[in-house]
Order: sequence, then structure tokens, then C-alpha cells
Amino acid sequence: MTQQTRANRIGPAGVMPHGLMFHHFHGPQHSKSQGSIDAETFDRILGHYAASHVLLDAADYLERARSGGLGSRDVCITFDDSLLCQYDIARPVLDRHGLRAFWFVYSSVINGGIESLEIHRRFRSEHFADIDSFYAAFFDTLGKTRYAAIVDRALQDFRADTYLAEFSVYSDADKRFRYVRDHVLQAQEFGEVMSSMIAAAGTSTAELARGLWMSRDELLRLDAEGHVIGLHSHSHPTTISRLPAETQYHEYAENHRVLSEILGKPPCTMSHPCNSYDARTLQALKALGIDLGFRSNMAGTAVTALEHPRDDHAEIVRRIGLSRQP
Repeated sequence: MTQQTRANRIGPAGVMPHGLMFHHFHGPQHSKSQGSIDAETFDRILGHYAASHVLLDAADYLERARSGGLGSRDVCITFDDSLLCQYDIARPVLDRHGLRAFWFVYSSVINGGIESLEIHRRFRSEHFADIDSFYAAFFDTLGKTRYAAIVDRALQDFRADTYLAEFSVYSDADKRFRYVRDHVLQAQEFGEVMSSMIAAAGTSTAELARGLWMSRDELLRLDAEGHVIGLHSHSHPTTISRLPAETQYHEYAENHRVLSEILGKPPCTMSHPCNSYDARTLQALKALGIDLGFRSNMAGTAVTALEHPRDDHAEIVRRIGLSRQP
């Protein structure tokens, strides 16, 4: 029996081993943003799952996945994107529960780089009254650029009900924005529009980057405490599956190199940024010796070594009726 077959223990009503996926937190020194949660909500989510599932430390989940010993109600905690708010706000809650998590890190920011996805998120959270105000300003700005006609044509056949349908937490406006960002505009073109908005607001990339990401010191402390640090690409492309195979491999190989140098050992776990991957991605990860990978949703039933499902915290908050999401 193969590892993938043994690990694929689907229980009643599609119950399966999976990760709980967390991104943004708000609290002291970290402002609210779309979908962010506070320490109390995180604590309540852990309590909810402890009552109905088996909350495993990351290292235990990894070893059971390797051996095919995961049960249908086994779950683990995962964090994506190298965010300092996770370390500051979620880590103390994990300590109180005696839990250790997976931390999936993109490495460009650990070496002092800037990753635009989080810069843009912070900008829209801190400089607009709400997300719809940002979307209105974005499309107004876009309409004054040379890209306006291209975007208008692309949106004529856009179907919000079918695009990203597996992510129920996205509104139609969220989907429209992400479609334009990821599939209509080139990365440089989207960056140009956002840079003009940032400049018009009187702020800067450097200001928006302050306090966003963890450093080497936080990663080393997490590792020393028994957490598991894994790959999340080097520069966090939002559609890595659209990149050539060589570029995909480089994204993960550089991520692997940086984390190996920091931790003194090679990482063997990962999660797929924005759930974007294909057969070439999986081949690159296998070549790098990755044993366990996570996708970003609960769609489908297969639990393969590099495609363990995850439940998004925004979906969890909605489903179990927590109310502290901003």
C-alpha cells in the first residue's frame, strides 16, 4: 500500500486529515485588515477543533503523513506568508494550548526584500474606510490608465459565480479584483497602478513594509521551540502554475536554499501560494525532497503527499458563527 493511499482516510461525510490555514491577525501593533482575526478568536477556533478533532503538533502530523498513519479527524495548524502578526499574536495562544504549528515562509522578505502582495494589502486596509472603498478607487484609477480598454474587454465575459467558486469567503468584488490582478494585467502593470495610488495617498512602500514580516531571529526561535518551518516559494507569485517549469523550480529551490542556510537543515514541508500549482510544481517539489505539501482549500477528496487539504480560517469563522472578524 502506498503512502498516498494509506494517508487518504476519508471518513463520514468527507471527513479527512487536513490543516487549518491562518494568515492575518490583528492586535497590539498590528492593525485590522480584511479577514484578520484576533487572539481570542484564534483561541476559540482551537477550542472548537479540540472538541471534535485531534489537534496534532506539526511534527506529529508530518510523521503520521509519512507513514500513512493519519486518522480522518487529525488536523494541524498552519500559517502562510512569514507574517510577524502571526508570531506576535498567534504564537502565545499556541503556547497556552501546548501546540506546535507549520509555518510556511516565503524567503525573499527574510533577506530584506519587499513583497508587493502584503504591501498592497496593508495599503488598502490602512488607507481606505473599507474594502469596497479601495475597490472603487482602484478601478477609478485603472480607468484613467492605458490599460482601461483591455480590462473592460476582459471583464465583459467575467463570471463571478464560477471564478474561484471553491472559495466561498470571496465576495463578487473580491473575485473581480483578483481576476484583474492575476489574469488580465501583467504584474508590472498592476504594480504601476498600485504605486500611483500609494504615492497619491502620501505614503511609501518602505513605510508600509515596516513591521510586516518575521526575521531570521523569529524563525530560529520557532524552530528551537519545535515548530516546523516549510517552503512557500521565494517571491510568492500569485499564479505560479503559469510560470515556466524552470522558473517554478527556481522559486522553490531558492526558498529551500535560504531556509536551509538559516535553520541549518533542509525543509521538507510546504504549502502552495494562492493554491496555484500543477504537475510541474509537484515534480519540482519532489526533486527538492519535500515530503508533505498543503493546498489552500477543502475541495475534492484526494489527500496526496503534496496536496493535503486545508480549511481557511475565514471559512471556519463563518461556519461556526464566531463574530470577532472585522
